[in-house]
Amino acid sequence: MSKPSRRPTREERKAHRAKVKAARRQLASQQKATGMVAPKRQSVPNRLSPYPSVAEEQAAREEAVAAPMGVYRHRLPGLLKKWAKIPDPRQPKKIKHRLTVVLIYGLLMCVFQMVSRREANAEMSQPVFLSTLQQLFPELETLPHADTLNRVLARLDVKQLEETHIALVKRLIRHKKFHRY
Repeated sequence: MSKPSRRPTREERKAHRAKVKAARRQLASQQKATGMVAPKRQSVPNRLSPYPSVAEEQAAREEAVAAPMGVYRHRLPGLLKKWAKIPDPRQPKKIKHRLTVVLIYGLLMCVFQMVSRREANAEMSQPVFLSTLQQLFPELETLPHADTLNRVLARLDVKQLEETHIALVKRLIRHKKFHRY
């Protein structure tokens, strides 16, 4: 004798879907009443690559990376000097990348709007990306892993990073770089 199935029947599944739909509608109406706007879900586009050849894709990627780098290259030396003064919390014999290189990697993660460390590892370790960065920053031989950045930032004195950031913003304000804003 077999046991009765515990799987829901078609009617039970339909009733459950209707209940979930009604709960979502109710939540949306409550959010609308309080003035909250639910963010729209972005779906992955269903399209082919806009680049017909490898050379065009590489040129577009290099242009996207190189466009803001002029500004960063101009502002970075002063920032690097201040970062060099921050004591490295890691064990000196186990260091593969200098602290400034790790912090540049973190800065680039923010600049290129990497959502997660995993995405940063996947995108920023691509050979085309790395070669373009090395053209702009010759001192970058290799990029550190995003987990290395996480471990360094967890043990680093955040106050010192904050002070360098504030000094940079003050210098930009003093030189009137925010006049349009």
